[in-house]
Amino acid sequence: MKNIFKIFSALFLCLVLFPSISAKALTDPPQINAEGSVLMDASTGKILYSKNGDKVLEPASTTKVMTAIIALEKCKLDDEVTIEKDFTQVDGTTIGLLKGDVVTVHDLLLGLLLESGNDAAEALAYHISSSLEDFAILMNDKAKELGALHTNFKNPSGLPDPEHVTTANDLALIMREAIKNKDYIDISNVKSYEIIPKNDSSKKIWLNNKNYMINQVSKYYCPYAISGKNGYTTKSNHTYTAAAQKNGHVLVASFLNALDKNQNFQDMKTVFNYGFDNFVFVNLYKEGQQVDTYKINDDLTIPLLATKDIDYVIPKDETENATTFLKVDEKDLDKASFNTGDVILKGTLYLNNEEFCSMDLASGVSKESSLKANIISLSNKYNLKLIITTTALIIGALSLLRYFTKKKRKRKKSKH
Repeated sequence: MKNIFKIFSALFLCLVLFPSISAKALTDPPQINAEGSVLMDASTGKILYSKNGDKVLEPASTTKVMTAIIALEKCKLDDEVTIEKDFTQVDGTTIGLLKGDVVTVHDLLLGLLLESGNDAAEALAYHISSSLEDFAILMNDKAKELGALHTNFKNPSGLPDPEHVTTANDLALIMREAIKNKDYIDISNVKSYEIIPKNDSSKKIWLNNKNYMINQVSKYYCPYAISGKNGYTTKSNHTYTAAAQKNGHVLVASFLNALDKNQNFQDMKTVFNYGFDNFVFVNLYKEGQQVDTYKINDDLTIPLLATKDIDYVIPKDETENATTFLKVDEKDLDKASFNTGDVILKGTLYLNNEEFCSMDLASGVSKESSLKANIISLSNKYNLKLIITTTALIIGALSLLRYFTKKKRKRKKSKH
């Protein structure tokens, strides 16, 4: 009976989740000029398109996405930074920082993400760590934490190094992490900015955003783009990673070793349109939503709640046949006590008969342990008996008092 209930629940859930989406065959995957490219759903991490996604290639200045992640984790935006190194000899693009300049972390992040300043990257690294090598350790530790296992950073800027490598898949994971931070998105969307060092108000450093997809006057403008970082060296060729959002659905994409910078922008629009046009974003469960019930004993069945949002991305041509099923792990909870919201069970969610994810399941009600409940029950019974007995004694005493009072009055009357 329980299995039948779950089957009907799964069918009902499908009708709710995929109500009016007609089956539609996927369009052909886009043709991308980059050697390595990946399109990823930001919410789930599901890869929607890949071309040599795991091939190890050089990231160039897309490295700076990770540099920004570390800086935002370790610093406050208004932290002041005094430039103590001579960056005039730094290779590649610079924004013109000079020794003695006093700027903020916010200024440096703008110089990092808008103009791709290698001096800004190194200034942040030295502000956080004692050396570029130590900062690279932080970058690599973070990459491993994110699951970017084929990535190795040697510097904060992306300058060429045979051991400074990543993959399109790893780079998408890194961008996915970056856009979780609102400050990162806000900074990367600034069109232009003027840095005025605090020690010299006469000096002005002008910055302009090189991500053409957010520039409304550019032919590469994409109304859904929310962030992007490009890069180039003669060894890496052109690289690019970006994020876009449409109707609440966020996608990230990454390109490595592309021969044409401008084609990169056009290809990014193409790959985002492919994702939005061919895949459906579904919220299976909201945090706190009841997902099932669990029978503890013959007298008690409790509701089970999701402890986080569970999202899924599915091709539009698979929506009509999509099925879900939640298998709850058995556990003896008869003697357990817990409160509403406590995680008490685990479950496995299946989509289209394949394991999708594990779920922590919380109780929708509170329950006291059997021993405590029995004690309370006995206590309540004892208290009830005590009240009844006491009441009976009081009534009896009052009755006796009334009896003897009447008897005494009768004696007095008989004497008269």
